[in-house]
Amino acid sequence: MTDNNNTIQPNNTLMKKILLIFTFALALTCGAEARKLSASLNFTTFFSPADGPYIETYLSVAGHSVVFNKNDNGMYRAAIEITMIFRRNDTVANFKKYELLSPEVADTAFVDFSFIDQQRIPLPAGKYDFEIRIGDRNMPAQVYKQNVPVEMYYNPQNVIVSGIQLVESFQPSSGESIISKNGYDLVPRVSNFYPADAGRLVFYAEIYNSVQVLGQNGRFLVSTYITPYESANKLEAFSRVKRQDNRDVNVVFSEFDISKLASGNYNLVIEARDAENKLLSMNSIFIQRSNPGYIPDYLHPDSLKLQNSFAWKIRSRDTLVDYIQSLRPIAAEYEKVFMDVGMKSAPTEVLQSYLFTFWQARSEINPEGAFKTYMEEVQKAEQLFGSRFGRGYKTDRGRVYLQYGPPDAINENPFDAGSISTLSDNQANAGVGGSVPYQIWHYYQLKNQRNKFFVFYNPHLVPKQYQLLHSDAQGELYNPMWQSQLRRVPIDNIDAGNPNTNPGF
Repeated sequence: MTDNNNTIQPNNTLMKKILLIFTFALALTCGAEARKLSASLNFTTFFSPADGPYIETYLSVAGHSVVFNKNDNGMYRAAIEITMIFRRNDTVANFKKYELLSPEVADTAFVDFSFIDQQRIPLPAGKYDFEIRIGDRNMPAQVYKQNVPVEMYYNPQNVIVSGIQLVESFQPSSGESIISKNGYDLVPRVSNFYPADAGRLVFYAEIYNSVQVLGQNGRFLVSTYITPYESANKLEAFSRVKRQDNRDVNVVFSEFDISKLASGNYNLVIEARDAENKLLSMNSIFIQRSNPGYIPDYLHPDSLKLQNSFAWKIRSRDTLVDYIQSLRPIAAEYEKVFMDVGMKSAPTEVLQSYLFTFWQARSEINPEGAFKTYMEEVQKAEQLFGSRFGRGYKTDRGRVYLQYGPPDAINENPFDAGSISTLSDNQANAGVGGSVPYQIWHYYQLKNQRNKFFVFYNPHLVPKQYQLLHSDAQGELYNPMWQSQLRRVPIDNIDAGNPNTNPGF
């Protein structure tokens, strides 16, 4: 397969795309037999020069989780009822209600497949509340409902990268259909989880407005690469660049061999850059990889480089261990395996090698400079959050500070606060008397996410010992009951000066 094109967005100039995976677990009963409806949905956004922005949804239903009824022809078939409603300012902007039929089967005892549905729904630029309802027609008593915010953005004055569609399989199109794009039928991959037996990552995206912005005869560079979710470190083994001619719609249709992608959380990134290497637009999608059979060989760098490195000069094993432990907030999952297991018995030379390799992967030109810059932030975290109960980088606030940087704003609420500050205008002024001390950290931009919050609280009134209670950032602890938990925390008879009265510290 060839890579034909690619992108997310700097400075608010991109069509925003949200990829969410929903798992519906709805208990359905059929006589003495219990069923649990299992379905997954994700979606992304594209733009049609003829029809404007649209959202594309991908739904997968596990065949073993639905109720099959016998048809007149003696075969069995299940039916799922789906309703999608898009509201803008409490007004229905678009909706779709339809029935998804399973393939027919002769025997329901051996249903081992999932059936997939794809829909395209036009939506003008704007912010929407997306409501999805799903239920089994043969068990109509219970229906699952979920509401999700969706933002569609399109600006014809900017190069824009669409959302990224993950592809399960593809073949040349024999005719136009809902799954056809640019001459191929693309079977969507609903899940962003890639197990050990998944050997390739196939993806599709589009780039718009290159002709309008760069001119009819211009060209630009398209970069596709994978980075660990915890850092912006580009994995060179999963990176490629291609020059593209300007077109009304440029297509990115490519794949990576992920047989040697270690277990962990990652972002697949697409960038568009001009002839001067200026970033025009970019987009990314979160993926998870489980590959326990593959462990990267990151502990054997060039011996000459190592012996001339900053890490070689650090001879104290205790110092090396402390430095390595402080890397956890920014380490990839496969790098944490060494911290948790390998570091306990590793000799000093291996610790030096790990420290050097870690920073060489993030800054090949100046790993020592990157190391020193980060250690300055570790010292700041120590001053802000460290105490006699533990190092600053080991606290929840220290971890978030080091992983994402300092917040743009902090809402401080001491013990005598009479109300809880909230995360939206609709939640403003929610009264909560008698809450324990808490802080709300606000990030205006967090990687490829916007307007994200972290709620920390101090349930035991121990100085600096704030715990993460809730965040709406991707991959963080999500707790919709955080406000009520602040009210329920027992705060009487706590001796803040005696650590023995505070289990866990």
